[in-house]
Amino acid sequence: MMVTRVMVEKVMVDSDGFPIPPLAQQILALATDAGSEARIVGGAVRDFLAGRQPGDIDMAVAMPIEQAAKIFRKAGLRVIETGLRHGTVTVRAADGASAPAAIEVTQTRVDVDTDGRHATIAFSADWQQDASRRDFTINAIYVCADGSIADPLDGEADLRAGRLRFVGDAGQRVREDALRMLRYCRLMPAFASAGPDPEAVAALRAHAGLATALSGERVASELARLLVAPGAGDAIALMRDCGVDMAALGLSADPSRLAHMPPIDPAGPFAAEGWLAALAQIIPSGSAQPLADRLRLSRREAKSLSMFDQLGKPELAAQLAPQLAPPPDDPTIWQRAIWRLRRDGVNAGLVYAVATARAGGDVDLAHAAALACWDPPKCPISGTDLLSHGVDNGPALGQMLQTLEQKWVDSSFTLTRKELLTGL
Repeated sequence: MMVTRVMVEKVMVDSDGFPIPPLAQQILALATDAGSEARIVGGAVRDFLAGRQPGDIDMAVAMPIEQAAKIFRKAGLRVIETGLRHGTVTVRAADGASAPAAIEVTQTRVDVDTDGRHATIAFSADWQQDASRRDFTINAIYVCADGSIADPLDGEADLRAGRLRFVGDAGQRVREDALRMLRYCRLMPAFASAGPDPEAVAALRAHAGLATALSGERVASELARLLVAPGAGDAIALMRDCGVDMAALGLSADPSRLAHMPPIDPAGPFAAEGWLAALAQIIPSGSAQPLADRLRLSRREAKSLSMFDQLGKPELAAQLAPQLAPPPDDPTIWQRAIWRLRRDGVNAGLVYAVATARAGGDVDLAHAAALACWDPPKCPISGTDLLSHGVDNGPALGQMLQTLEQKWVDSSFTLTRKELLTGL
């Protein structure tokens, strides 16, 4: 959206101003009453000015965070000391009813020392200094209590021009926190319509090796957002071009397969695992377990990534393709192909997505959702049935049960319990 500039630092938004939620309004008022100032800052402001739906709210307050926390608690707000040593707390409404559910509030600050992963910070009430320590100019735009926009680094001009630039010296910003290299790659497709900034690219190439020291959890968190966003292939291509993929992941990523899959909705049947399916597409076959270890994935996430990698074979794509659901000659072919997957809790829709992309086909996410939501029928026999028919308990029982289950699946789920047990 367009705004009208009225002074060097501040611009006033139009009548459809930034939608300040009640909890943020309360924090703004509490800071003002205390003789200080709070502002909304970061991605939500950036997205609003770019005509996008604002996401999670982050705020900055011009007082030491310990002092701000006392004020918030006295007002009845819940304060969680999520990052006190870094000048940050998470604030929730006392009744939990205010939207958004939580706001991260950080004191205005300067970096005293950094090691590429974490910074030693100090309080500073200077908003210019606070803006100057942020990552990108478009993330250093503030919404003030009076509804005005404070833009000390001309981030709004960069937004309009399609420029994604680091604040100040790009190399210095990257040395302060190597995760900013992945964040640049993630935001580049959405906010760099003019193309990657040459200084940013040079910084990524020069300092890519710093990403080896990043914690797996931080890399995974960034990838989880990057891989389901529009332009994910371009983001991975930039990582690969600059060597960030090898440093951050320990492998060379192939972005070409992401061209075959539309952006994944973070809600719905792919909410938890969509990014893992996209990750399985870009890694070399067989590298799921080492990568899961590097990213410190949960046991469930590691299993999903491994299953997508193992099962996402091009030959499976033909069986699960949307034109086969259902074909006139065999309405159960795709159900038979995924029965074991669904029975074992594997997201068959994402297996289809990986297999299709690896085969060079375009992924139909609606069809993938249908596969993911299909409720598989239950096999009419169990191990108890075999025991009652004289089969000894042990490995042979399990093997026989699998054989009978496959026989039932091959019959398009039509054989009855009596038919399956005949002859035992």
